[in-house]
Order: sequence, then C-alpha cells, then structure tokens
Amino acid sequence: MVDMKKIRQTPVKDVMRKKNIKKLKPTDKVGTAIKWLCTSELSMLPVIDGGNYLGEVVEADLLKIVIDPRDMSTRQIMSEPMLGMSFFPESVRHVMRTHNVYLSPDDTLRSAAKKMYMVKAGVLPVIEGGKLVGLLYADDVIARLVKK
Repeated sequence: MVDMKKIRQTPVKDVMRKKNIKKLKPTDKVGTAIKWLCTSELSMLPVIDGGNYLGEVVEADLLKIVIDPRDMSTRQIMSEPMLGMSFFPESVRHVMRTHNVYLSPDDTLRSAAKKMYMVKAGVLPVIEGGKLVGLLYADDVIARLVKK
C-alpha cells in the first residue's frame, strides 16, 4: 500500500536529479539551446553564470522567436508564421526566463507538486543559496507513487 503521507513529506533533495544536468551560460548561442532541447527529452535548460542561477530557457518560449512581439494577434500568426525570424536572438540571455519559480531542497514533494501544478511546469529548478543544486521533474514525483 502506498503511504501518501510519507510521499507528501519526502524532501525534494531525496528525489531531485543532481547529476548530468545540462547548463547554459547567458552568452551561449540560442542555437545551442535549441540543439540541446531538440536532441534530448528536456523541456527546460538552466542558465548559470559564475555558479549563480540566473534563469532558464524553456522550450515553449523559443516559439517567441517565430512570432513578431509587436503583434500577437491570431490572424497575423496564422497568416505570417515566420514573421519573427527577422529577429533571431544571438544569445540565451535574450530568451531566458528570469521571473523564476523554483524549489528549495528542503521543500516537501507535496509543496513541490503544488507549485508544479500551479505554474504548469514539468520540471522546476532546485536552488540553494542562489546556486542550482538539482532539477525536480514531475515524472520523478509521480514515480514515487509506485516505488516500493
């Protein structure tokens, strides 16, 4: 039987991924981010500068490159889908999110799952002292339901 109380109280640090995390620098090319996102099962890449967490590049945000930010009307997007290609940002700093939702290693899985649900995120960074210490994926949280 699944002990939901135990799962809900499990600290994020016991479940988060700590190794082999692909990280970008703010000066990395947008093309690098696109390549990494397209050749992996990732939907988010953290952006780090001098060890400090600055933000993340999210797959869905790269669609902004294709859309002209001056006119986001449905009609224009449908009739001119490549409009935004005249502006192709050179570096990751131009497309990364900086209004970040993140977790602490000591957060519980319950509070982490709640944040993920509220912001519709499949992965959230785990930050401690301004540094990225891991990533928590929704599928890792859900997998705890069947782990024995």
